[in-house]
Amino acid sequence: MSGESPFLPTGTFVFSLDFELAWGTRGRPSAIAVQPDLDGTRVAIDGLLQLLAKYEISATWASVGGMFLGGETRHRWIATEEFKDIPEGDFKSQPRWYAEDILEQIVRTTPAQEIGLHTLTHMFVQDTMASRDQFDWELSCQIEQLAEMGLPVPRSFIFPKHYMAHFDLLAKHGIACFRGPENGWFEHLPGTVAPAIGRLFWGKLRGCPVVRSPQLTHTGLWMIPSSQYYPPFRSVGKYLSVADRVAKAKKGLRLASKNKGVFHLWTHPFNLGSRTDELLSGLDSIFEYAAGLRDHGHLDNRTMGQLAEDLSKFGYERKSDDKAF
Repeated sequence: MSGESPFLPTGTFVFSLDFELAWGTRGRPSAIAVQPDLDGTRVAIDGLLQLLAKYEISATWASVGGMFLGGETRHRWIATEEFKDIPEGDFKSQPRWYAEDILEQIVRTTPAQEIGLHTLTHMFVQDTMASRDQFDWELSCQIEQLAEMGLPVPRSFIFPKHYMAHFDLLAKHGIACFRGPENGWFEHLPGTVAPAIGRLFWGKLRGCPVVRSPQLTHTGLWMIPSSQYYPPFRSVGKYLSVADRVAKAKKGLRLASKNKGVFHLWTHPFNLGSRTDELLSGLDSIFEYAAGLRDHGHLDNRTMGQLAEDLSKFGYERKSDDKAF
């Protein structure tokens, strides 16, 4: 698709983060590789929040609720055998797992940032009844949790590892939108090696990200497609320079501003935890470029929730099949 979105007056820049800390590494043999990144995450988030304030950009922080369950004793929601691998403590004693302090920083940041959901425990949402029941319970817990913290009702959701199912439960709990998958040609290649090679090839060529229009699904949710992942210097990312990342993003921003589409950049905060200065400098360049387009009236910055609200306000009703995601 060209990314043409005549129902919005300008293009849109969305920046979303899978905010999960060590919860996102559970059960992964390769998790040891991200330990240094986790240790550098707080410094990276400090710098990122300064950039968001500098360029007046609001982001969506899709958060794992378990990060906010720290305390002297294990919270009842995770006091089971299933979560025995998760240490007791708080952000001071277990900074890789708990983040009450970071949440306070995010909430204090101007302009306002959006707190979305990324499940309570970073569960993979499978198309089974057992997963459905767990998912329903986790959504209820997180919404209760945010209400107890005095935070707004969450409107945005990001599926961990892009396992997507049970969209009707999101609608049931008042969620308005979710982040969809990227649609690069390389993502449709078979296996795991071929897509990785495709990502590297397209990244080194600085190929333009796919900028697509959001879609209203049959359950009333807005699917907001992703455009570009901002990777760490690991895996494919170790072969991509900051300049490669920035050049791609600027192409996506220009296309969004030209076609009134949505350029959706995303990452994990701990992706910025190593070689932080380099990665933040790249985001600085991207945000500066987006802010310039915004200041000239060619682009707006919206959180996922704000975009869903504006889309509904403009009455756009093209529907797609939830099962495709």
